[in-house]
Amino acid sequence: MAEVYTHEREVNAMLDLVPDMFPCPDDPGNTDRTFLEPSCGSGNFLVEILRRKLRYVTPRRYANGEDFEHRILRCVASVYGIDISADNVDEARERMRSVIVEHLVEHAGSDEATQGFREAVPAILETNVICGDALVDAAEIELVEYRPGAAGTFIREWSRPFDPSADEPNLFSADVHRDEVPIHYSDLGCQTGPVVADPLGRKAA
Repeated sequence: MAEVYTHEREVNAMLDLVPDMFPCPDDPGNTDRTFLEPSCGSGNFLVEILRRKLRYVTPRRYANGEDFEHRILRCVASVYGIDISADNVDEARERMRSVIVEHLVEHAGSDEATQGFREAVPAILETNVICGDALVDAAEIELVEYRPGAAGTFIREWSRPFDPSADEPNLFSADVHRDEVPIHYSDLGCQTGPVVADPLGRKAA
């Protein structure tokens, strides 16, 4: 199995071609654009995409702890990577986790965060950066879309977006199952399947 490594210079040059996909001074809240790297290697593109998404996520802009943590998780949750090598996947996840730690240290003064946030980061990375063959086994690859909601919540949707049986295969289109009620990010680590609502409207596992 051969690998091609993309130099940081080329990564930045390519991402510079799509500036509207990232936050900027005129649109600092533009953090939810979806990226998919189908052969992500050890994460060179994923890491730089995440850094650019986080650039305007600061405590000054998102004052309280929940808003700040939720916005960081929104940046992570909209970045996807697939690689055939399990070692590459592990390294890419760890590098992305390190970017988050660096961001916390730079903007919050330390890597301190709530327990729910610390558990949510690996939960999202495990669903978004996955081991698979995007050419041979594309139809079997399952991805999770995280739709952000109010008060630190997400609605998650599971699908196999590259299944050729779909009329128009694309991200998060066919054969979807989802949370019936919003889930707070602090529950992502323990609630790995869809959250359903009972007839009384209460959340149930």
